[in-house]
Amino acid sequence: MKKKVAIVEIGGSHDECILTQVIALKRADCYTVFCGTSKMYHANGEFQNYFDEFHEMVLPKTMIGDFLCMRNLNRWLKNQMVTKVILNTAQGGHMRNLCFTSYKDMEFYGILHTIKLLKGSFTQHLISKKVKNYFLLNDQLLRNAGEVKGLNLHSFYPLDYPSFEATIEKPVDQLLIAIIGGVENRRKDLSGFVKFAKASPTYIRFVFLGKSDPAHQDVIDFKERLNELNLAPKVMLFDDFVNQSEFDAYLKATDGILPLVHPNTPSAEEYFLRQISGAINVSFSYKIPMMIHENYKHWEDFNAGVIFYSIENIDEKFIQYCEKLPELKQELQQNPKFSKQLQQQIFLDVILNY
Repeated sequence: MKKKVAIVEIGGSHDECILTQVIALKRADCYTVFCGTSKMYHANGEFQNYFDEFHEMVLPKTMIGDFLCMRNLNRWLKNQMVTKVILNTAQGGHMRNLCFTSYKDMEFYGILHTIKLLKGSFTQHLISKKVKNYFLLNDQLLRNAGEVKGLNLHSFYPLDYPSFEATIEKPVDQLLIAIIGGVENRRKDLSGFVKFAKASPTYIRFVFLGKSDPAHQDVIDFKERLNELNLAPKVMLFDDFVNQSEFDAYLKATDGILPLVHPNTPSAEEYFLRQISGAINVSFSYKIPMMIHENYKHWEDFNAGVIFYSIENIDEKFIQYCEKLPELKQELQQNPKFSKQLQQQIFLDVILNY
């Protein structure tokens, strides 16, 4: 009889972490169930190729209704003889209620997207009474978290992204540099980006791969700044959501990635200390070289395929980066750590207790 494993995701994000998990579970001949919203399930076409079953979750959005929804999910999982449950976003009140109403003989695992919840979060403390094995999304975050009493912390890299036939046309003499996500000052140092754009040769084009809401003040201010400096023709933004096919097509044509995380800015408070920027695993998956601020050069993962810079030397370092892109790409391709199959196996070893 196949081992039954459920992946739960009721939020609207972090679906990029799911494909690696379910591919790994199918490799191990598990029966896989996705418990989540219809919107997320149908937005991810690859899910239907790997999940054996879909259980739709609809939250009433009332305190008692949402609690009962989590209790009923546990009952359904029990009736379906699911023995292992993976919380794709193992945080928040809904997951607390799911853990609180779970059955003793059902094993729970979780992916934690920020390590700050391991220190001082009462809700997380309650979740951790059931979830004893957490995955973090980078080895450095595992080091930053240190030991947490009563918990087993692991890391794995979800490097599987859906692939499509769609392509984009790009002049042969043009280099395309991507910024993963839309224009948002909290997540990216936009003033730092302007320095990159000013330093860039004429053959460089930049694309922000995410929705940049034209009504958002960050986007309005950013566009004004680009226009003032005559940089707007070098930068492409999307007004609407970037679907998976577009995302994949642009990344296949992308030569470099800028995470735009810089010390002493809101971007540094958001990333690299307590959580990982989405740009990192995209880079490792598609084997696209990055430019990273030198403040993070101690990260083991950045030993190859990366050029470091400071705000003061962006001009010369960016030119060096553009010239070395083929060499840097080869370094990423040859790094065994960023093998999708290896990361799938690391995940399986924990879930199936190998």
